Amino acid sequence: MIKAAIVVVGSEILRGVVQDTNSHWLASRLTELGFEVARIVVVPDDYESVEWAVRSSLEIADVVVTTGGLGFTEDDITVPAVARALGLELQLSQEAVEYIRRRVGGEPTYQLKAAYVPKGGKPLYNPAGVSPGVYLRICGKHVFMLPGVPIELKAVFENEVVQILETIPGRRHVKRVEVLTLHEKEAEVDHLLKPLREKFKNVYFKTHASKPVKLSIIVVASTQSELESLMGKVLEDLKQSIRVQSIEL
Repeated sequence: MIKAAIVVVGSEILRGVVQDTNSHWLASRLTELGFEVARIVVVPDDYESVEWAVRSSLEIADVVVTTGGLGFTEDDITVPAVARALGLELQLSQEAVEYIRRRVGGEPTYQLKAAYVPKGGKPLYNPAGVSPGVYLRICGKHVFMLPGVPIELKAVFENEVVQILETIPGRRHVKRVEVLTLHEKEAEVDHLLKPLREKFKNVYFKTHASKPVKLSIIVVASTQSELESLMGKVLEDLKQSIRVQSIEL
């Protein structure tokens, strides 16, 4: 699978002021879209940390998504830090200026900070806020810089990022299934799943310590027909291995 990495930027997260929900949501969506999330890292609002996170993530992934640090305050340094990490100059994007003008209903002033993008970058319209996201393709890899406000992150991702990701070749077909069992002990279910894990080595099985025990299954295949066939076989064997109360496809 094509690998992706998520870089969460925000000292407020590392200090426990704000809880990060963006990485969880992004990991779920990227998985659904056929990417393997290989890394999630949280870094503070400083240049060296963001530069390291972006450069090291690009070493292991073809898609890197950052979230946070796109606003107008002093600690919003994600875009210039990414530019510096990649050795690119910042340029004022007239397209971004127009985006911001439309959002603020007039000529931008301090908001112009969010109109600068790395050379070769493209602004991504933010229908839920002022600061646009940024997309950059460099050396065959894809870098997305997205807002940290969850509603803005989701809006930019769904309206702009998804259509770019869907053009990337080599993605896999993915299906996640939630199973509610009739078992009370997680260790028991985990033991009963051992033969399935050995038989379906590319299928992900994750038990949850709830009562009754819940189970998440992620199936990956090259084609939709292969996915449906494999899913059918997994669920058939699953029902013969454990006691199932319900399956949510």
